[in-house]
Amino acid sequence: MIISIILLSIAINSGVVIVDNILFYGDDHKMRLLRTGDMVDILQHTDDRVTVEYDSAVGELDRNVLIDFDSEIAEDEQFVFARGYFDEGEYGKAMRLLDIFVKYFDDSRYLAEAMYYLGQSYEALATKDSDDSLPDISLNEKINQRFYNGDVYRMLVEMFPNNPYAAKAEYRLINLFRIAHLPWDDSVEIIKQELTMWHEFSIKSEDTDEYMLALSEMGYLNRVLYEITAATDFREEAIRLFSIVVSSYPNTVHAAYANVHLYELERGKKIYKY
Repeated sequence: MIISIILLSIAINSGVVIVDNILFYGDDHKMRLLRTGDMVDILQHTDDRVTVEYDSAVGELDRNVLIDFDSEIAEDEQFVFARGYFDEGEYGKAMRLLDIFVKYFDDSRYLAEAMYYLGQSYEALATKDSDDSLPDISLNEKINQRFYNGDVYRMLVEMFPNNPYAAKAEYRLINLFRIAHLPWDDSVEIIKQELTMWHEFSIKSEDTDEYMLALSEMGYLNRVLYEITAATDFREEAIRLFSIVVSSYPNTVHAAYANVHLYELERGKKIYKY
C-alpha cells in the first residue's frame, strides 16, 4: 500500500526521536538539539547506546530516546508514543510522530486510527498555532478562524470506507465544511448544502456512534432554516429529528441536547436570528 502523502524518504535502518530537547554531539564537534520526530540513521547498537548519523554528523544517543524502525516492536512503540502525546494535548509532538507513522508503517493495522488522529492533531494545531508551515491550513477571514482542510480525513475515507474511523473522519469533514462557510449570513443555499451532507452521512453511518450526532446536526440546521424562512416544514422536521434522538438515546447528553431544542422550539425561542 502506498500513501500519496509520503514526502519523507526513510532509510531501512532509520529511527525516530521520541522526546524533545535531546543534545546530540557529532563527530564534527558541533552540538545539536533534537526534537520529537527528528529522523536519524542508526549505524550501530552498543549496550544502552546507539551510534547514529544526523545532519551528516555521527555521534551517540541513549537508546531510550529513539525508536529503531528495525525493532520488532517499533510499530507498536511509535503508535503508543504518538497517541500518548495526543492524549496529553501535545499536538505538535503527536503530529510529527503520526505523520512519520502513516508514511513508514503504511500497512499497519493501526493505520486508520493513526490517520484519524493525525487529522485531529492538524485541527488542534490549526486553532492553537500560527505556524504557516502546517499542511493545508486555511483561514476563514470572516470569523478570523484557521482550520485544517481535511486531506488526511478524505484519504482515510477513501482507503478504509468500512472502518469505524472512516465515519469519524466524515463527521469531521462536514464540521470543517461548516467552519469554512461561517457565518451563513442567511444563506439558505449553503445551509441546505450542509444539510444534504449530513443526510447522506446519516444513511451510511446508522450503525456508528456518529449517527446520533448527524441526527442532532440535521435537527439544528432545520431549526436554523425555519428561523430564516419561516417555513413550518423545517420546524416540523427539526421536531421529528430531535424526537428521534430523545427516544433512541434516552438518558444521554444527546437526549438532553435534543430536549433543550424541543423545549425552545415549543416556546418560539431563537438560536440563529436573535
